[in-house]
Amino acid sequence: MGRPNTMPLSVLLLAMEYTPDVAGGVGTYVYELATGLARAGCSVTVLAYTPGEPAVLREPNLTVHLVPPSRASLSRAGRLSLVQGIRAFNEDLLVHARELVREQRPDLIHFHQWHTARAARRLGRAVDVPVLGTSHYISEPAERWWGQTPDPEILEEERHLYDGSTPIVSVSASMSQLIRDTYGMPESLLHTIHCAMDARPNLQPAHPPETYARLRATVAAPDERVVLYTGRLHPQKGISALFAAAERVLAERPATRFLLAGGTDSRESTQMVQALSRRYAPLLGRVKLLGKLPRPQLGLLHRIADVAVVPSIYEPFGYTAIEQMASGLPLVATRSGGPAEIVVPGETGLLVPVRPSDHGDLREVDVESLAAAQLSLLEDPVRARRMGEAGQRRVVEHFSLEKMIAANLAVYRALLGAPPPHHVSARQEAVS
Repeated sequence: MGRPNTMPLSVLLLAMEYTPDVAGGVGTYVYELATGLARAGCSVTVLAYTPGEPAVLREPNLTVHLVPPSRASLSRAGRLSLVQGIRAFNEDLLVHARELVREQRPDLIHFHQWHTARAARRLGRAVDVPVLGTSHYISEPAERWWGQTPDPEILEEERHLYDGSTPIVSVSASMSQLIRDTYGMPESLLHTIHCAMDARPNLQPAHPPETYARLRATVAAPDERVVLYTGRLHPQKGISALFAAAERVLAERPATRFLLAGGTDSRESTQMVQALSRRYAPLLGRVKLLGKLPRPQLGLLHRIADVAVVPSIYEPFGYTAIEQMASGLPLVATRSGGPAEIVVPGETGLLVPVRPSDHGDLREVDVESLAAAQLSLLEDPVRARRMGEAGQRRVVEHFSLEKMIAANLAVYRALLGAPPPHHVSARQEAVS
């Protein structure tokens, strides 16, 4: 017999990230999901990785346990691959989780990405509660599109994640299709729920107009327009196309400033940015690399920019897109993955193509289209402002936190009211 829909649920969330301060999209999602479920009356416990000291954060209906690797895991870290290290941390996570469930048995366990799937599945079997995962990213085939070869160990974890033994939430229809096409996961076990956020801090300016005017004056002259990029500086994000398009924009409209807020996350990405800086050295007076900034400073940049650009070769969802839209910015984004489901072309922004290249699996952003789309909005501020206002309405209507929470709760209720999707085999028990 299923649990009555009126009863509040007890939910255990397992993740490698909590809050955007750790890395990015997954941390943002888990934070928004946890706080949203707590506001909806659920009793929520989060177990998440921290590289620092252990900590417990408490809010009404929400307890967050930040768990560092054990001494045993740290002592072996130098001999382990990335995936082996994450598997070792799953053992640490499982020890903490077993202690917690002795005090309060959750109604279900919700893990995020393959990184915590093994701990979640083992714990679910041990305490006999349903387990659900959310997939925020897929390596195969997406990484090949920007010239990266997927890690074979990560592909093994993805095959395990999408083996049909656990229902999965995907953050976009595009990624759901990739999961079905690549791993053959049954459609009945795959749920698409767009990411969302509490947009209230973005919808209204946090400071008086004079504050934004002073800040804008530090980066642009009164007659100049500002194009903003926020996110990692990584080949996935279309950074090469961003520089190439900026060169074309500046050739036609020199009174433009480009602000790039974000950092690199690998030696290869750093080398890419250095090479682009050398190649486009004449632009660097107009293209400013600001580095990685805290979220409050990003919010300030949203208010002084005229156009935001999301030039990703592929984006599973794209939190930055809805953050910028919520702040009233019109978007120029690629028609690839999540942004194509977020932006309404001609209404909240403009979409540009990503096309197969002549080199293997690589894909390329259409640079001419990317430049032309930016120019069309920079030269028509009235249209750009109208798109920004429409984007705010779209975020409120389609990407509100309440909508995401309701969708997840519907999946939870269905899972609690139905038998497991199928029997987990002995082989699956062994690899978990």
